[in-house]
Amino acid sequence: MRVDEIDATGELMRAAYGGDYRLDPAYLDEIADVRGRAETAQLWVAADQGSGAVLGSVTTPHPGRRLQRDSEADEMDLRLLGVAREARGRGIGELLVRHCAGLARERGVSRLVLHTASQMVAAQRLYERVGFERVRERERDFIAMGERRLLMVYALPV
Repeated sequence: MRVDEIDATGELMRAAYGGDYRLDPAYLDEIADVRGRAETAQLWVAADQGSGAVLGSVTTPHPGRRLQRDSEADEMDLRLLGVAREARGRGIGELLVRHCAGLARERGVSRLVLHTASQMVAAQRLYERVGFERVRERERDFIAMGERRLLMVYALPV
């Protein structure tokens, strides 16, 4: 993500997550805070070649770091994959996930891992289409907005 893409990326993330899921407002603010996240992680964007419009974004750790506490030493994790509503169906999400898989290979780890919530069905279809498999032994229930949800873990061998 370039500096001139920060604001557009934050707006995209807020719209993508806030438009599709019922989330705690504080968590939605965290998702939209790409400027803050960029201080400790790498943010990647897919942008339209003609207009430069930001179409999607994903977060990965810096080499040798982790985003999630339960990620293992031989894994690289990704977080917060979001695609603009008007860009969906164009392969942007898959492009960003495949980019992350390439980074994981370059970094010499064995798996790319991610967390997703049970209500994020469209995201789960994308992950499974790309080749991710669930890691059920690392999944757990959590409460969000007064509802019990399942935090699902997916992994892709790289």
